[in-house]
Amino acid sequence: MKKIGKQTILFDTPPTITTCSSIVGPKEAKGPLAKFFDQTLEDEFWGEKSWEKAESKIIKEATNMVIAKSGIASKDIDLVFAGDLLNQCISSSFGLRDANIPFFGVFGACSTFVESLSLGSIAIEGFANNVLCATSSHFCSAEKQFRFPLELGNQRPPTSQWTVTGSGAAILSKSGNGPFITSITPRKNN
Repeated sequence: MKKIGKQTILFDTPPTITTCSSIVGPKEAKGPLAKFFDQTLEDEFWGEKSWEKAESKIIKEATNMVIAKSGIASKDIDLVFAGDLLNQCISSSFGLRDANIPFFGVFGACSTFVESLSLGSIAIEGFANNVLCATSSHFCSAEKQFRFPLELGNQRPPTSQWTVTGSGAAILSKSGNGPFITSITPRKNN
């Protein structure tokens, strides 16, 4: 690794994004990117009894999918960097607990996936051969925690944000044909 300026890291051996996967909710499935998602859900609960359990299932299945697509055995994945929008990264923690891979919970709100890819890239440059990076969110659980709890029946302003219901996952590897992560630039707190 080489440091360029005060905050950019240039990788000597850029990690490869081996493969990726995504699962999204019904609203996202109706958008302009629908054809790029691996799986779309018909309802927000996906057979679970709460939105939080549904989100855990979404990240679990997205990570299982990316592992299957990569052809890399779970035992050959050195680390997981993953997170979500809930306290203690609870969806990721519960969704990935059966994977039996060392886990780092990442909370960066909208930047969680990029943060995971950045930390995973540093790990690949250092000692890891394969790293799983993932994130998830669920509109209904995020609303409960951050904005207008749906249970209260609040009226959302038409200009309100809409948190995605879905999960994205990628595997980074020490070798491969690309695409590559050649450098990262973390933000600074001023």
